[in-house]
Amino acid sequence: MSPDVAVSASVAAALALGLACEKLAPHESLRPTWSVNLGVWLVAVTLRALAFGGAEWQVAAWTEASGFGLLHAAGAPLALAGAATVLGLDLVSYLWHRANHAFPLLWRFHRVHHADPAVHVSTSLRFHAGEILSSVPLRLAAIALLGAPLAGVVVFEAVFGAANALEHGSFDLPPRLERALGSVLITPALHRRHHSVLPREHDANYGTIFSFWDRLGRSACANTSAGRFPLGLPEGESGDPRSLPAMLLEPFRATR
Repeated sequence: MSPDVAVSASVAAALALGLACEKLAPHESLRPTWSVNLGVWLVAVTLRALAFGGAEWQVAAWTEASGFGLLHAAGAPLALAGAATVLGLDLVSYLWHRANHAFPLLWRFHRVHHADPAVHVSTSLRFHAGEILSSVPLRLAAIALLGAPLAGVVVFEAVFGAANALEHGSFDLPPRLERALGSVLITPALHRRHHSVLPREHDANYGTIFSFWDRLGRSACANTSAGRFPLGLPEGESGDPRSLPAMLLEPFRATR
């Protein structure tokens, strides 16, 4: 199985599971912005494929062939190198996510994601092409510097994509399971807090796979499935979140 097929299968399975959970244990009744989210995703994934293709796999294969990177220098066995790759790339993603909230230019693109007023599994697809294209060089540099093995990168991308899909799910978890998972992983409730309309709350819980980066970075904000609060951005902070043209042009919209 090719890396692209493996990652796509993982994400598709997570989306299907998330949709099933939304039917079985819905957090609230929503009117999802399916057409906008899918449209934003289609533009982003097309431009990314044209610009970078399978660059992650190529860089990882190159580090294996050349012995470049920290893990190769340390002589790490494959299992350890794979685990370090998942941890290391998830940390890079956490830092990149924080940067997207901290720097106005990056926020212009990232707010397209946060503008969704009906957060559910398809929101995980709603990332502007500008954000996706600007994130890839950082990911490639991290893979090279780590000397990440190809297998480790494939596992990371598969787990990362699945986690991204599930944590956007509008479904509730049993309290005991939620507490246990939340001690290590980002749960839907934790990520839902990140989509709060309040800036002090959406500037928190930046993790995608692991929740401990937020605790270490002092950016954690507690939440459980019992929490109810408005999602999206304050009125007037973005264009029409239910309009695909408006969201594609959002980063270039004049703001005060």
